[in-house]
Amino acid sequence: MSAATATAARLSGRAWGTTLLSVLPLVTVFSWACLLYAWQAWALEAPWLFTDELKYTQLSRSIAEGSGPAIRGESQGLDSLYVLAIAPAWLIDDAQLAYTFAKVIGVVAMSAAAFPAYALARLLVGPRPALFAAAGTVAIPAFMYSALLIQEPLAYLVSTLALFLGVKALLTRRPRWIAGAVVAAVLAPLVRGQLAVVPVVLVLSAFVVAWRGDTARRWRKHWSLADKAGTLALVVGVAVVLNEFVGHQSGSWQESTRHLQDRMLEYGLWAGGALTIGLGVLPVVVGLAVLARPRGEGRRPAETTFVIVFAVSLVAFGFYTAIKAAYLSAHFSLIVAERNLIYLAPLFFVATALWLERRRLRPAALVLAAAFVALLLERTPFKLDYPYFEAPGFSILALGNRWWEWPIPTLEWVMRGVLAGVVLLVAAASAQRGPRLARSGLVAAGVLLVLAWNVTGQLGASDGSRAIGRLFIANFPKPPDWVDRATGGAPTVYLGRQVKDPTGVHQHEFWNRSITQVWTLEGTAPGPGPSRSPNLATPRGVLSPSPGTRYAVAEPGVTLSGRVVAARGQMKVVELDGRLRLRESRTGIYSDGWMAQGSAFNQFTGRRAGIVDVRLSRGGVDITGNVRVTVGPVVIKKLDQQAHIGRETQVRTCSIRGHVPCLLHIPTPPPPFRVEVAVDPVFVPQQLDPANGDARELGAQIEFAFKPGSVD
Repeated sequence: MSAATATAARLSGRAWGTTLLSVLPLVTVFSWACLLYAWQAWALEAPWLFTDELKYTQLSRSIAEGSGPAIRGESQGLDSLYVLAIAPAWLIDDAQLAYTFAKVIGVVAMSAAAFPAYALARLLVGPRPALFAAAGTVAIPAFMYSALLIQEPLAYLVSTLALFLGVKALLTRRPRWIAGAVVAAVLAPLVRGQLAVVPVVLVLSAFVVAWRGDTARRWRKHWSLADKAGTLALVVGVAVVLNEFVGHQSGSWQESTRHLQDRMLEYGLWAGGALTIGLGVLPVVVGLAVLARPRGEGRRPAETTFVIVFAVSLVAFGFYTAIKAAYLSAHFSLIVAERNLIYLAPLFFVATALWLERRRLRPAALVLAAAFVALLLERTPFKLDYPYFEAPGFSILALGNRWWEWPIPTLEWVMRGVLAGVVLLVAAASAQRGPRLARSGLVAAGVLLVLAWNVTGQLGASDGSRAIGRLFIANFPKPPDWVDRATGGAPTVYLGRQVKDPTGVHQHEFWNRSITQVWTLEGTAPGPGPSRSPNLATPRGVLSPSPGTRYAVAEPGVTLSGRVVAARGQMKVVELDGRLRLRESRTGIYSDGWMAQGSAFNQFTGRRAGIVDVRLSRGGVDITGNVRVTVGPVVIKKLDQQAHIGRETQVRTCSIRGHVPCLLHIPTPPPPFRVEVAVDPVFVPQQLDPANGDARELGAQIEFAFKPGSVD
C-alpha cells in the first residue's frame, strides 16, 4: 500500500469516527426513549381506548391475514397507513406477544421523531442545542400515546419529518428536497386525517417565502396604491372562496366557522393552555418570543424560513384544533383538545434551541409572549383525570393533586409562579453577555428543568394509562384469548344482550381473533363495525339469520342450544347444533340484576309445563313498588319479529318495599312461554341520595328460575 493510500485510509477512518461520535448523542436519546416507552408499553396490560384501538387492530389483522382492510368481516377503506405499519405484529399467533409487538412498533415510530427534530434544529443551531430539541421532542407527556394502538405515534413522526423536509426544501430549493417534502406532505394525511394541515402549512409557507423573496420585492417595488388595494381584495376573495369550498367538503368546518366562533376561540385557547402546561411553559414563552426579530439583528435565511413555517404552523394547527373542539362540543362532548396540537411540540423545542444559540430576545416580544401564555393559563380549565387522554399536558397537575392533594386553586397559583419564574429566567439569561449562552449555568438549569418537567408529566400520564389497562383486564377471563383456545380459532359469533358497558365486548373481540361477528338480542351491540340483532324465526328460539359460524359466545342471560365447550363464570362458548337457537333469554335486566320498569323471561325449549319462580326486591329503598307479572305462550309478531305473549294464562301482583321481597311461584304452560314483569313506580338512586352516582331509572332487583314438572 502506498503512503498516499495509507494516508487516505487514515483520514477516511477518522472521518467515519468523527461522524459516529457526532451522532452518538442523538442515537443515545433515541435509544433511551425507546427503552423507557417500550417498558411502559410492556407494562400496559390491555388496550383501553375503545373503539379506536379495536378498530385499528381489526383493520391491521385483516391485512395481515391477506384479506384486505375489514372490520367484523366487512370490507373497509384503508383508514390510515398506521394499520399497515402494525400489520406485521398480527402475523404472530400468540395474542399477548402480538399485542406487545404492535405497541413496540408505535414506540419506535414515535421515538424516531427525534431524528427529524434534530435535523431541523441543526439547520439553525449547533449540536448541543439541537440535541436539546430532539430530547424535548421525545419527552412530552403525549408520549403516553406511544403505547396505545392509535394513529398518533406514526403521525407524530411523519408530521415532524414533513416539517423538516419543508423547511429544508424552502431553504435549498433543490429538487430532491422538494420531492421529499411533497411526498411527506402527501403521506401525512394518509396517516391521520388531521395532518391535512401539513400540506396546507407547506404551501402557505412557500407562498410567504416567495412573497418575501427578492423577485417579489422587485415586482412590488413599483406598485401603486390601487395595485395594493387590488391585491388585498384578491386575497380576501380567495379566502372567501376557499372557506366556502372547504365548508362544502367539511360539515365541522362549516358549522364551527359560521355558528360556533365563540366556542372556537375559547376551546382553542384551552388546547393551547394544556399544551403549554405539558411542555413546561418555557418552550412556549420562548417559542412565541422568537417569532419577533431581535432589535438591530438580521436573520440568516435558515432562521427566516423556520420562523415562517413555525408561524404558519401555529395558525394552521391552532385553527384546526379550534374548529374540531367547537364541533365536538356541539355534537359529542366538551373536551380540551390538546391531542390535536401535539405536532407543534417539536417546533417549540427547535425555537427554544434557536434561543439557546442566538442569545437574545426582543424584550417587547418576551412581554407579549408571557402575557399570551398568562391568558392561556387563566382561561384553561384544569382537568385532573388520571390520565386525561385528550390533553396529557395536564398529567403533571394531576400528579400534584394525587401526591400533595393540591386543589385546583393551588395548582393555578403554582402555574402562575412557574410562568413568573420562566420569564425571570429567560430575561436574565437573555441579558447575559459572554461566550455561548448554552453554557451558562442559568440556562443549563432551565433546560434540565424543562426536560424533567416533561418526563415527569409523561411518566404520570403513562402510569394512569397502565392503571386503566390493569383495571380493564383485572376481572377479565384468564387467559384473555380463552375463546380462541376453545374454538381452535374457528369463526365465532358473540351474542350479548342489554350491553350498557361495552368494555367486556371490546376486550373479548380484541383478544380473540375467532370472534368475527358481534350480535345482540336487542340491538345494543357497540361498534366499531357492523352488527346485527337477529329475529326470532320460530317460537322455539331459532334465530334468523344464521351467523354461519360453528361456535358462539353467550353472555350471561343468553342460554344457547348446543354443547358448552368452555366457560368463564357465566360466559360460555357453545358449539352450535347447526343453528343459532336460544334455550332461554332474559331481557330488560342490567348486569347487576336490576330492572327498570319492565323485564321479561322467555323459555323456548322443553315439553313440560312447570313453575316459574319470580323473586323481586326493592334493594332497601323505602318506596312502594307495585308489581304485575303476566305469563303466557310465546308468539312472534310480524311487526318486530320478537317474542310476545299470545294469551295470558296467569297474572300475579304484589308489592315490594324496603328490604321485604316478593317471591311468586307461577304455573306455566308448556314451553315456549314468556313471563313479563312490570314495576311502577320507578325511582332514581341519585335523586334519593345525591352522593349516589347511579342515575338509572330502577324498578326492582329481579331473578327468574323455571322448574319443569306438574303443579301441586
